[in-house]
Amino acid sequence: MGYARGRCSRFPEESSPDAARFMIALDEHQLIRIQYAVERDHHPHAHGMLEYTRTGGALAGSTVDALLESQALAYVASYLRRRPAAD
Repeated sequence: MGYARGRCSRFPEESSPDAARFMIALDEHQLIRIQYAVERDHHPHAHGMLEYTRTGGALAGSTVDALLESQALAYVASYLRRRPAAD
């Protein structure tokens, strides 16, 4: 396990990040705020906040690329399986 850039022939060499990390920053009413951090070569590459609405079932006003958005949605889906409704 670990970073595959330069070690795996199937890992893309373009400037894509190596890892994305997500954390729930807020779960209140119908809004879930997700903090994210993206790494490249073991260093911070990008970070930010996304908002997911339970009523819409989608990220609200997302400006991140499609790959990061789909990873964030998978993270939220996993979170929602464990916590279907906010306390």
